[in-house]
Amino acid sequence: MFKMKIVAASLGLAVVSLSIISPASAVCNEDDHHPENGGYFFVGVAGVSDTENLDSAHGQKHPNATWAPGIYYPYGQNVLCNSTAGYCAQGCDEEPGCGQFMSTHTCAMLMFCPPEGMTDVETVHEVPSFEAADTCDFSEAKALGVMNGPGTEVDDGCFLYTFEDDHELREYYFVSEEGCEQGQKIAVKIEDFAMTADACKTIGLTTPRIRNCDCRLQKTGSALGEPCRTAFSDTCAAVVIEEGDCCETETCISIYEDYDHPEGKAKEDARVAECKDEVPGLCYNENGNGTDTNRQGSTNCCTHTCSSCGIKDSATAQWKQCTALDAEAKSASCGFLSRYDGEAYQCNYTLCEEGDHWNTEGEAYLTAFDPEAPSPAPPVDEPSPETPATTPEESTPSSASVLHASVGVLLSSFVVLM
Repeated sequence: MFKMKIVAASLGLAVVSLSIISPASAVCNEDDHHPENGGYFFVGVAGVSDTENLDSAHGQKHPNATWAPGIYYPYGQNVLCNSTAGYCAQGCDEEPGCGQFMSTHTCAMLMFCPPEGMTDVETVHEVPSFEAADTCDFSEAKALGVMNGPGTEVDDGCFLYTFEDDHELREYYFVSEEGCEQGQKIAVKIEDFAMTADACKTIGLTTPRIRNCDCRLQKTGSALGEPCRTAFSDTCAAVVIEEGDCCETETCISIYEDYDHPEGKAKEDARVAECKDEVPGLCYNENGNGTDTNRQGSTNCCTHTCSSCGIKDSATAQWKQCTALDAEAKSASCGFLSRYDGEAYQCNYTLCEEGDHWNTEGEAYLTAFDPEAPSPAPPVDEPSPETPATTPEESTPSSASVLHASVGVLLSSFVVLM
């Protein structure tokens, strides 16, 4: 068994200390899961407080664990989203809307704490469905534990529900019999710790925060919750190269963007070894203005092959191989400029100039778009035009490699897709 001290903040009330005791049979661990607390992270049933955890390496706020009537908790009810006011998940701006849930993960400890001054014993129940929570039907309710019950004195009266690594990934409905009619009920959707952490590690490799060394989320705040927050922050911090004043000028790069670094060289050499230079593509972000979401990087469909578009010439250049070549339209679908994009960027080869590698009259283009077409004959009595040398635009890096990944980045309170 392990015993940890954390701090929980009640909504608008004083900060209290909390002792945690977890069963010795817990399957989560610090090597494979959360790096603290025996592999677990803490989630407040009411989301997060306004108080920063000063022991956190990345500015995480303390959980708000207050469990009481009169506080809003999502319990699976449908809400119609207003798409003009911000982001709406697909279909949520149409009747009947989408169900509302707190989202968290396996290896989470969900905290139910009494408000300050409450001394009554109160049982936390689980009910089997939204319908049971909505109607406060306790006919099939299961009592999980109590607040302010015997043995909870050292825990400030709090009850903790632990989601182990092997917990079923589904919705769980927790209800207070005393406060259900006043909204004291919550629906919690559980996702897999490892799957989310791995996705957030990938984003950490490419985040624009590398440019100004803000991997610890101190310069610009973030609503990222666990396990994404730690995975993202630790990965970013592990790969950023801080040299000179690059943090101030926002020009730092990662080890994977530096060909002089062993990791960068190995990755780039492996990429080039797999290149198919006979296939056209988009050389994106040579100028370094793009981030993994802003679509502001330079787009070059005409002069590069896979082998020539890489970090040797520009730390931020990314090759995006084309698919769906359209010979009639002289265009192709060539990767995504943002990880949020639903449609691929379209290269228009009619814009390529004479002498460009992918000019529509050139051998490379004709072979790629029509393998049966004969190679164009060189002009009679005239030397073949030389292809102009291609030099990358002056680079002021502002982003790492862009990945197209639909990742649900979750708050430690209510569901928010980032």
